[in-house]
Amino acid sequence: MSESTADPHAADKLRAAATLVRELAEGATHEGRTAWRPGHTLTSRSPVVIDDEEQPSVLIESWAPRLEVVNAYIAAMGPGLGLLLAELLMDRARRHDALTQAARETWPKEPEEQARFVATHQDGPALAVAERLLGAAAVEGGAR
Repeated sequence: MSESTADPHAADKLRAAATLVRELAEGATHEGRTAWRPGHTLTSRSPVVIDDEEQPSVLIESWAPRLEVVNAYIAAMGPGLGLLLAELLMDRARRHDALTQAARETWPKEPEEQARFVATHQDGPALAVAERLLGAAAVEGGAR
């Protein structure tokens, strides 16, 4: 990915987002249940998202057009995906650290060349995900 400038805080942002999403996913996990799925309430048979058919500890009811699609999306974004996303972001942070170190070793006296190399090779999509997660957390934190 080509960027005009290297983000000097990219690895820190990636690590912070990984920590945030891991904490959220772990907080949304009950009795080791990391998979959510569309289901129904036992009494009314209303469509919901649950973590267990017999004894749900997570039961999310949404009110939206195309309810089944919304529930499928919520289920797909459950804690299991959050834990995987945290690992992916942490991996990208380690890669960014290695990229920065490689640039320093390759051009020890040329900081402009280092920055250009990092900017050209930094993982823009992973950084965008991290910034989105951190931005959403900042908005949430301010709303409380």
